[in-house]
Amino acid sequence: MNVHWIISGASPKGFKWHGGPTVNRDCGLLVEAIIGEPNFTHIWWMEKAIQASRHVARVKLPNGSATGFLIAPDILMTNNHVFQNARDAANAVIQFNYRLLPDGNAAPVDEWLCDPDSLFKTSVELDFSITRLKTKEGNKAGDVWGYFDVRHGQTAHENQRVNIIQHPAGRYLEIAFRDNQVKAIKEDTIQYLTDTDYGSSGSPVCDDFFNLIALHNQRVRDPNDPYRWYRNQGFRIDAILPEIETWIP
Repeated sequence: MNVHWIISGASPKGFKWHGGPTVNRDCGLLVEAIIGEPNFTHIWWMEKAIQASRHVARVKLPNGSATGFLIAPDILMTNNHVFQNARDAANAVIQFNYRLLPDGNAAPVDEWLCDPDSLFKTSVELDFSITRLKTKEGNKAGDVWGYFDVRHGQTAHENQRVNIIQHPAGRYLEIAFRDNQVKAIKEDTIQYLTDTDYGSSGSPVCDDFFNLIALHNQRVRDPNDPYRWYRNQGFRIDAILPEIETWIP
């Protein structure tokens, strides 16, 4: 073991260096480099991302697909423009675990049906819909896949990072987590740089601790250029919560 390399960095004798000075002028030791903004992340971040991804489903529709997620053991949330009415929910198939495995094969999909006759609530103004899912083999969907806690009390702030777990363009489950800062906070919405696509409607917008802080709903046009989309947008969960808390544990 070369302890010098571990503590102070690689020795110039270990390779042919073609760059500039490799020694810190203040302490005389070799140093590693942070290029731009530090991007170190604890490994638990990946574990939290995987855990949160289990709550997210592809919403298979007769004429396309969107995204939804569990906010209670048997309650799914998506956009109003995805489920405009109870009939839309009744015609959908909710697909959990619609993803690729590390070996490139598809994971086994777990399909559930909505029960809008038991619960369906929607809002055009806040662009959300919630519906109950039917039980299957005596289980609720959240017993199998877990669900987001909407009562965590966290709110968004500018320049924080937000991550979106989604089914863009109906594809297998993906996460967007680069170039993902919040750029504007409004009364009911937040705007961010995190990427989305058609099919991402109804996706959960999460902070870096994977608290649910918004429901993604659309792209935002640049006010200075009508031909350019420059942000994405979601409705804040703390704005939606008063409308749905009667049904949330």
